Amino acid sequence: MVDRACRRPQRKIPVRLVKGAYWDAEIKFAQVAGYPDFPVFTRKPNTDVSYLVCAERIFQARDTLFGQFATHNAHTVAAIMHLGKGSEFEFQRLHGMGERLFAVAVEEYQEFPSVRVYAPVGGHEDLLAYLVRRLLENGT
Repeated sequence: MVDRACRRPQRKIPVRLVKGAYWDAEIKFAQVAGYPDFPVFTRKPNTDVSYLVCAERIFQARDTLFGQFATHNAHTVAAIMHLGKGSEFEFQRLHGMGERLFAVAVEEYQEFPSVRVYAPVGGHEDLLAYLVRRLLENGT
């Protein structure tokens, strides 16, 4: 259905792929609710593989989907560049993170896609929780 809806007006649906967002919150919610399992992978290698499989599927539907790949990981950038050869897509990074990674990537690849820089917006309560999640995610 989505496929047909995109083909008629020749539009692409933007799909933002993010790895690990809200991971800690999802684990805690499942524990508090008493669920027998978690709605996220609990091992990083499984998350990494799943991200690349999803990226590959986005590229397989390149005529109807526009991939937006949020990452601050050099291996993921290299993998997306390989998978996305000949496709239009963009990378996304959080303001204040990954600046050097993407500066080097632009130098390394002849045709590097655009990089969207985003920043969280919201009230103090929302932004504080967001900051804590980012610090937990990238504490090193």
